[in-house]
Amino acid sequence: MLKTKLAAVASVLLLACGGGGKANTNSKTTVSSKKAGKAEKPAGGAKSQELYDRLGGQRAIVAVVDDFIGRVAADKRINQRFANTDIPQLKTLLVEFVCMATGGPCRYSGRDMETSHAGMELVDEEFTALVEDLAATLDQFKVPAKEKNELLGALGPLAPRMVVTKDKLHPVDEKTLAKATAVLDKIKDPPTRDIMVAAIAAAKRGQRNYADQLFGRVEIAAGAAVVASATPAFRTGAPPRIETPIKQMPTDTPPQPKLVGSSDEDSPSATQLAASLKGTITVDGKPLDGVGLVQLYPIAKTRTAKRTPKQRVMEQRGKKFAPRLLAVPPGSTVAFPNFDSFYHNVFSGSATQPFDLGLFKNGQSRDIKFDKPGLVRLGCNVHANMAAFVFVIDAPNYVPVDGGKEFNFKSLDPGKYRAVVWSERSARPMEQDIKITDGTNTITFDVKGDAEKGPSKDKFGQSRQPTATNP
Repeated sequence: MLKTKLAAVASVLLLACGGGGKANTNSKTTVSSKKAGKAEKPAGGAKSQELYDRLGGQRAIVAVVDDFIGRVAADKRINQRFANTDIPQLKTLLVEFVCMATGGPCRYSGRDMETSHAGMELVDEEFTALVEDLAATLDQFKVPAKEKNELLGALGPLAPRMVVTKDKLHPVDEKTLAKATAVLDKIKDPPTRDIMVAAIAAAKRGQRNYADQLFGRVEIAAGAAVVASATPAFRTGAPPRIETPIKQMPTDTPPQPKLVGSSDEDSPSATQLAASLKGTITVDGKPLDGVGLVQLYPIAKTRTAKRTPKQRVMEQRGKKFAPRLLAVPPGSTVAFPNFDSFYHNVFSGSATQPFDLGLFKNGQSRDIKFDKPGLVRLGCNVHANMAAFVFVIDAPNYVPVDGGKEFNFKSLDPGKYRAVVWSERSARPMEQDIKITDGTNTITFDVKGDAEKGPSKDKFGQSRQPTATNP
């Protein structure tokens, strides 16, 4: 058990490769089956405590972590992985984990390995670089040979849980890469040139997602026009790039709610109609865990309020989208501000409206107009576990649903309706004909829980599912 705990110390650094921000304190730790923040003592607790003391306690652990991160920052084999990382938060997580793993009085608040590495396309060369940097740090602090060898010898079995297999990589052909290489001569700034070199190397290895992220940073630093001829090497196969101007949102913009948009709010009735409908959504007979939407289409002609396009916001904050579900009429414009200090790359591969917003941060935003009715699933190409939904709705009546909470249509004409009910746990909406009578009506819609679990595909259509499942 101690060996496993020690082996996972280095993996905490790898967890940050996917981007900055505070870790999810509700997920599993990288060791055993304990929840984050619950530091169960390994077998031989007294021995583990002695190791914590032998390392010199908290102050020595902080020094080791600082040295380790410094080495990684100087290592061109791996350092670009951390350019989009919250370094102070990373140091905090590393200190927490090393302290806990060696028996110290700490609680680890990090995320699990598989989930954090989903879609990162980490390769053997990068894993090796981290192991070698860790070994150099251990030598610098004269960690005893026994503990050092135990740690480094145990890192090998961790690789399959983090490193992508070659069949998941899709190298860019040499002819296309030659155009990207030719652009190097146009980049005069050495740090930007280093990023471009790393982008070309990633594309050559087949790390399409990572290469695109690096190239996006080159575009920002050098100017998109300067490196335009290299674009095919990094963007072929991705959704259409949105080039609307980047706007700056006020940094004190309040957070968005979880759900936004309903027909009662968007197009309120001038008069109270004779019927109403309330109820819940269940999934395979159990309360909905997630968000959902109920749409009502009158089967016979009824009065409907005129609906007008809206101006809405879909933010990225704390590595999450908000709202989780946004319902808008066709023709609505949605702003996508990023209020994090690190980059996000919002995209959608949905057939309704595929798009790619590129990289931006620090209150920057781009707008998109949504004209075509349908579901648009959002993802971040940097952070695989970010997801949200924009529903462009042509139904005269609609209301979003938050889990097992009750939905409510407050003003309806009596009559027959076709209900189209969606949940994020369902592969497709369920349709059901219902009859609404005068007064208050109640109903429960039961949908199937057959949607694929885990992160959606990346913007090149490749799976970002975790490579393994935590024990």
